[in-house]
Amino acid sequence: MKKKRLMFIALIFCALLFTIPTNAMAKGIFEHQDTVVPANQVVDDVVVVGADTTIWGTVNDSVIVFNGDLNLKASAKVNGFVLVVGGKIHQEQGAFISDEIINLSFDKATQNSLLIGGGLVIGTWLLQLTVSIILILLPLLTILILKQRIQPFMTHARQSPGHLLYIGFFSSLILIALTVLLLVTIIGIPFAIVLFVLVLLAFIIGMAALSIVVGEKIQGTFGRSNWIISLTGLILLVSLMNIPLVGMILFLGILLFSIGIATLWILGKIKRKPVDSDKPK
Repeated sequence: MKKKRLMFIALIFCALLFTIPTNAMAKGIFEHQDTVVPANQVVDDVVVVGADTTIWGTVNDSVIVFNGDLNLKASAKVNGFVLVVGGKIHQEQGAFISDEIINLSFDKATQNSLLIGGGLVIGTWLLQLTVSIILILLPLLTILILKQRIQPFMTHARQSPGHLLYIGFFSSLILIALTVLLLVTIIGIPFAIVLFVLVLLAFIIGMAALSIVVGEKIQGTFGRSNWIISLTGLILLVSLMNIPLVGMILFLGILLFSIGIATLWILGKIKRKPVDSDKPK
């Protein structure tokens, strides 16, 4: 009984061997040494890493070579694409490729381009990260330094956003016109710089006040300290600023919003002075 079972298993194994195509014992080739596909061999795909590849036969899908050269002989037939990274392609006349040929050779020009491109990408990312950290730290420090004196700015920040943007827009037009007039003369340049610094301070204070207003609307911040609420709002605002196009629009909106808050605060100070001067000494 046992001998019959062994004979049955052996017959099945032999039958499976006969079902394998004779022109390609392997459906695909993956090597890390010099590879040759003979003229009478057909494979699905060829992937070679760190070595050269020579193809005489047929590849039904793709040929991918990393850090090596590809030699396509006259009888070679590739019914897919060819990708060679870090090497060269030598194609004899008569070699057939049905799809695209992509060759990325790491010569000096390519290496310089990759270094420059990579440096620009990393530099842009580092600059964006630095600006984001500054936009979080400066308003947060403003909250910690001003403490209760930030309340008047928060009161203005809780007003209608459209009203503040309206005031900030027209105040910005006045500031731009004043800056242009100051830059016309050499004497006015220092005053233009001072005006720029004041606008920057207004932006930082306005963003600090806005971050508290935004942070208060986030669940879990109720009853927390102002700096924790501000940090939560700042992280949200700065994250949105890093979105292309949306971030630019948000930045301009916060700038106008901050200038509007600063304008209302200055007007409030001006209105109080006559009242204080009328009081008996």
